[in-house]
Amino acid sequence: MKKIAIILGVLSVIGFNSCKKCAECHAAAEINGTEYELMELGEYCKDDLTSIEANGYPITETLYLTADGDSLPTPFTGVAEVHCGEDH
Repeated sequence: MKKIAIILGVLSVIGFNSCKKCAECHAAAEINGTEYELMELGEYCKDDLTSIEANGYPITETLYLTADGDSLPTPFTGVAEVHCGEDH
């Protein structure tokens, strides 16, 4: 009986964790009709995920390079779009 209780406990913990809505996010900007990934932002969950996707990510320094180290055609400063759980 203890084994069954332990198994059910482990399954419930795994089940609750899989329901947690989280995603890896990155800041992006469209420059001259092309979208560039500016920086990785890390993982956001639940309300934070909803908020950052809706409001964007403020970039206060001037960026000259993409997240991959390539030169941007135009330096970027301002609020970047945020994409989460997507490959670009």
